[in-house]
Order: sequence, then C-alpha cells, then structure tokens
Amino acid sequence: MIRFPTSPPEGAAPRAWNVPTPAVQDLSNGLRVAVVRMDTLPIVQVRWAFGAGRIAQDPCRIGSGLLLQRVMRHGTERLGARQFTAALDRMGARMSGGVTIDASVVSIGGLAQHVWPIVDLTEHVALKPGLSDLALAGEKIRSRELHRHACNRTDAIVEMMLGHGVYGTHPYGAPATTASGLAATSRADLVDLHRTIAAPQRGLVLVVGDVDPDRVLHTLAERYANIPVVETSLPVAVPEPQSPPRRLLFVEHPTAEQATVGVGGLAIPRNHPDHAALRVANQAIGGSASSRLFRRLRDDRSLTYGVYSTLDCGVHAGDITAVMGVAPDNAAAGLAALLTELHDASAEPLGEAEITSAKRILMGAFPQQASGLTGVGGLAVASWLHGLPSDEWHTIVSRIHAVPSESVNAAAAAWFDPMHFTAVVCGPPSSRVGLASAVRPFGLEMESLSLAELADFIG
Repeated sequence: MIRFPTSPPEGAAPRAWNVPTPAVQDLSNGLRVAVVRMDTLPIVQVRWAFGAGRIAQDPCRIGSGLLLQRVMRHGTERLGARQFTAALDRMGARMSGGVTIDASVVSIGGLAQHVWPIVDLTEHVALKPGLSDLALAGEKIRSRELHRHACNRTDAIVEMMLGHGVYGTHPYGAPATTASGLAATSRADLVDLHRTIAAPQRGLVLVVGDVDPDRVLHTLAERYANIPVVETSLPVAVPEPQSPPRRLLFVEHPTAEQATVGVGGLAIPRNHPDHAALRVANQAIGGSASSRLFRRLRDDRSLTYGVYSTLDCGVHAGDITAVMGVAPDNAAAGLAALLTELHDASAEPLGEAEITSAKRILMGAFPQQASGLTGVGGLAVASWLHGLPSDEWHTIVSRIHAVPSESVNAAAAAWFDPMHFTAVVCGPPSSRVGLASAVRPFGLEMESLSLAELADFIG
C-alpha cells in the first residue's frame, strides 16, 4: 500500500535567483525609459505604463476606467479597428494590458525582429487611441452585461461591499463599475480620462526581450526626449483611508443557493517596510489550501467549500480580506469561526512550522511568477510604480527567508485583529439566522440591505 506524505519535504537553503537588471534612463520631461535583456527566445515585449488608473475617474462615471481599457483595444487615431488587428497579425503580435486602480498599462509582444514596429504600435495605442463612438457603444453593452452578472453573484456582491466597507469614500472603495456610471460615460469622458492618465511625466516605456539594451535605451531616449508634458493633474486629492465602521452588513439575495461570508480591514501600502513580514503572515493564515483557515474551517470543521485570505497592497493603502462560501445554514457558524480564527492568529504566536511552510511557498512561487517576459516586465513596472528599492527583486527570496518569526507575529497582531474589521454576508433569507448573535462578541452591529437597495449603490 502506498503511503502519501502528510507534510511537505524539508527544503534546502534558498538559492540566489537573479532577476535581469533593467538599463534605465530618466528623461527631463519626467518619462522613464528602461530596457531588460532576455535573450532565451527571439521575442520582445513593449510596455507603456502610467502611474494613474481608475483613481482618476470622475466619481459620477464609475466604470469609465474599464471602458477606456476595453475601447483602447479597437485601434488608434491612425489605424481603425480592422487595420489595427491586421497590423498585429502581420507581426504575429498580441496586445494586453489594463486599467487598474493605480496604473494603466498597454503591452504588445511579438518577434524581436519587429521591435521597432512594435514600439511604434504600442506608442500609438498608449498615447493616441482611437476611442471611437462605435467601439464605445459595443463595449458598453458588454460591460453592462458583465456588471449585471456580477450583481447577481454573492461572491461579487461581498467583494464590492467589503471594498466600500473598508475604504468608505476613498477611491479604493469604489466598485469597478456601476450601471449609472457606465450609462453616463461618453466618448468625451474617455478622452478626458485618457488625457489625465496618459501624461508622459507619469509614464514608463519598457522593452523586455532579445535586444541590445544599450542601443535600444539610447534610441528610446532620443525618440522621447522631446515628447511634450501633458499639463494635467489627478481630479481628486487622494485622502487617507479611515478605519472601517464596526458593522456586519447582510445583503439578502432571495434566489441565491449558497451564502458568501467576507471580512476585511485596512493594511499597508506596497512600499511599507513591514510588507515582507505581513506577506508571510497572510500566507500562513489564509494564503493557500495548506494554510490555517483552510485546514481548520474546511478540513477540520466542514464549514465551507473553501476559504482564503488576501493581502492587496496599493500605492496609497492596502487591505486584508478573508472570504468563504458556505451553505446558508452555516453562515452564522462560519462567520463566527472565521472571526475567531483571525482573532487567535492575531492574539497568539503562529507556530514555527506554519511560518516555515509559508516562507517555503512564497520563496518557491516567486521564480515561477517572475519568469518570462511578462513576469519580468511586471516586476519592473511594479518596482517603478511603488518606488521600490533597486535590489527589491534580487533580494526578495533571501529577505523572505530571513524575516524573523517575531516580525511575522507582530504583523499578524497589528493587521489581522478582527476588532478592526468589517464584515459582509450575502445569501438567501435563511443565511441571516443567528448572524447578529455570532458577531456580537466582536463588537459588530448588524445592518441589512436588500438587492433593490444594493442597486441604489451600484446602479
């Protein structure tokens, strides 16, 4: 009979894993150009990145960032949708990118022999997108359908309302879309949003792949040295996030077949010195199926189909959330158990075996996440966006390995205490039973919201 192992094998000491170092030049207009050589394959990826994203949306146009991301795929001022697609296909190139809360990225990858045509095309998409009325009309239809679908899912509702509960009126707390914001967004709104975001003084041009870094960097610097600065500023002064209100919000979803339970609170921005320690703490507590929450709430007590905690650190702030799906009759017990486990994790030291396992997972995952042009390019953009030290990625594995257990437990105590969390439950009426009693020991006051009232928030 074969006996399967019940614990991971002992890992060896972490080995050095060198991320290719970018060649970088900051231009007088504020634009940064950078090149990373990776010559394993004859391919290249060109990115334009900007240090602003959905945070620049008009509060009455929530969803305009998503629409901008989607409409930019439909061509440039010079190339219509069909010509743009043909230009990509001729080079065997593919485009990706997106508009997140903190950043906007346009990326095109293809064969290295086409590096300069790819540079041209990426520049035009990033700086001179077509933003046609026809493309906007089509993407509005798609985005409304996605929004409608999300508003019918308990997990998506919990995610939206946790964001609002944790951040309040801070831009980080806004949903990705609202029905009214999508409907109100015009082509002129997209043009204004793009002008605000795509300011070269908040930009990075990055080339990664099989290229000569010195020659490409020199050419990029010459090409963009005189690109004009766009005199725009973010339309909102980003406030400091405030501590979330102490409440449990129950959203009744009459037709849902299961309930979703979520809790969350404020954490730290990405460039905080305690980031590595908090990452290890989150991994140990709820980062994977071998972490504490999953083992105790799913494997030991069968309260949930799956439960994870997530650490999301942005430029201005960060948050920790823990979410799980439960049978409606288990909503109260599951929420109480989740809050209890988070309290125990913050009040009592994590075990050395838990911390060691968490470090192994993070150290082992990093080279896989950072491999290839997309991975290395993503690290370069993140380093620039968050103002991280130049050796951030060269030392991250050794730094995770060296994080003292005392620092991990201090981070857990500071940021996983559920007495600073807010909670959301969405499910059928039966999932409401016992919720108020379940959260009373944690000082949460229960409020209720119907789907019709929810529509007033995201409609």
